[in-house]
Amino acid sequence: MSRVPLQDPETATGRTREVFDRVKAYYGMVPTLQQALAPLPETTDALWDLSLATMTEGSLSEEMKRAIFVVTAAAGECEYCTAAHMLYLFRFGWSAEECAEIADGRPSSRLDERANAALAFARVVAERPAAVTDEMTDRLRDLGWSDAEIVEIVTTVALLKYTSTVATALDVPFEKVMLPLLDGPPFRRD
Repeated sequence: MSRVPLQDPETATGRTREVFDRVKAYYGMVPTLQQALAPLPETTDALWDLSLATMTEGSLSEEMKRAIFVVTAAAGECEYCTAAHMLYLFRFGWSAEECAEIADGRPSSRLDERANAALAFARVVAERPAAVTDEMTDRLRDLGWSDAEIVEIVTTVALLKYTSTVATALDVPFEKVMLPLLDGPPFRRD
């Protein structure tokens, strides 16, 4: 149950309605995260702009950014964001077990050393940014990551830390499509 009332997209008016229409044009619906943010339509709109820019600017693939999102969400204990971005990785052919690997901090069997190093770096940025060292960024460069891509990894983590903080603190409810995921890894351990 959300700690704040969710704005029903059908009854939204004014600026909130405008922002919801933008989000709906992308997703085909208005996620509960944006419904929870409805009391702050300008913040919601700015976050939407930042989200779109993060996903389209730079050279990292959407798949890599979604993997970074899963790593970041899991590190921040945000099940809502972990599930949301797992759904996107499924579109790239990932299984729940493969998503659980990266959510748990293990190297991905789908990815090469270069990509796994980026995810390990993203986890450190997500868990404790002050723990990042010169050696970590030097290793990324040695594996072929450019300075621009290192910045992109960090900004991708930062965006998800913002959204996962909102989703977790406000206890944003899961979308219906996410619910079946909760019975499997990384959410349920047998």
